[in-house]
Amino acid sequence: MTGALFAIWGGVNQTTKQDQFETAQTTTIASNDANRSVASENLDSLLDEEPRPWLLAQSLPLKGPSGLIGERFALGIDTVLRELNNRGGIAGRPVKIWRIDDGYEPENTLRNTRWFAAEPDVLALFGFFGTPTSKAALPIAKKAGLTLVAPLTGASALRAQGQTGVLHFRASYGEEARRIVNHLVNDGFVRIAVAYQNDAYGKDVLASTEKALQSHDLRAVSTAALPRNSTETTQAADTIVKSKPDALIVISLSKTMASLVNNVHRSGSRPQLMTISPTGTKALFRDLPQAAAFGVGVTQVVPFPWDARHPDVASYQRLLRQQQPDGDVDFDFYSLEGFMAAQWLVKAMEAIAPNVTRERLMKELKRTTPGLHRSIDLVFLGSDPWEP
Repeated sequence: MTGALFAIWGGVNQTTKQDQFETAQTTTIASNDANRSVASENLDSLLDEEPRPWLLAQSLPLKGPSGLIGERFALGIDTVLRELNNRGGIAGRPVKIWRIDDGYEPENTLRNTRWFAAEPDVLALFGFFGTPTSKAALPIAKKAGLTLVAPLTGASALRAQGQTGVLHFRASYGEEARRIVNHLVNDGFVRIAVAYQNDAYGKDVLASTEKALQSHDLRAVSTAALPRNSTETTQAADTIVKSKPDALIVISLSKTMASLVNNVHRSGSRPQLMTISPTGTKALFRDLPQAAAFGVGVTQVVPFPWDARHPDVASYQRLLRQQQPDGDVDFDFYSLEGFMAAQWLVKAMEAIAPNVTRERLMKELKRTTPGLHRSIDLVFLGSDPWEP
């Protein structure tokens, strides 16, 4: 196979309405007519529709450093809902998403979640993005009787035994960290440095990574904190370079990681680079110089989006092509994750229709939690963009 991604398959594991939004934009999120039909941040426009839609709510980044990831994740979700609504929805009612940008900042997610919690029509909080943001939203959601469904986070803090209010689709960050560490050690890398986003997400994965290293009687040769949504990485790069690592695990998003890698490389250090799925392969390939991107290892929690032999991937590719007849079809891991998570949610709603309530939906989702869909792949970026 030629191109920029090479997959190594891992084992299967695992209150008022419009007046609240005076400061929010009232345009729809997506840029084309088809997307406008399934998602909007204008609540009144959704609730004024006939027939009245089943309503989900989502807070995620759609602009800023993490905007590309949010857009791609939303694309996969919207693809499923558009196809569902085109064939009549559920019990004759379409499924729509009240979607608001949060820029991957917890205070914005808190604001959005308060708005969502005050609207009785909201069935679930679906597809929130990130660890600090999801952690911030959870207390408000639980108080309102809402559940976070398929948040885009693998944090252990949201998976503790007895944890309520969250239903996961993706594998955990701990599983991703173990996959990376095991691969590095098996390939002879023992001087491993870790750079981590200095927030709940980064610290959670750091702890999992350190635990994975300990299982091999290893410790990180250095750890360096990275600011969220920032490219100020000079100090972190200096810390890493001084430790002379032969491998570097980066726990951040693409722009921050790209800045760090550039600073490390400018110092003459060339460790094997590894990261986990939230970084985003497409965004990372965009943000890194071409030569620097070559060989970066990235764990993924969904199948290879270009492998149509997998039934979920075949369905994903077929619907994307149908809904983008101009031929401008772009596959990626994040949109596939959104697609598969939305399929899980839709199947649960169909199973309990026409009496779809918060409580019945959560019960059905718990019954069908897709443990067999959770897996870890390891992909490596190549020297040229990979296209289907």
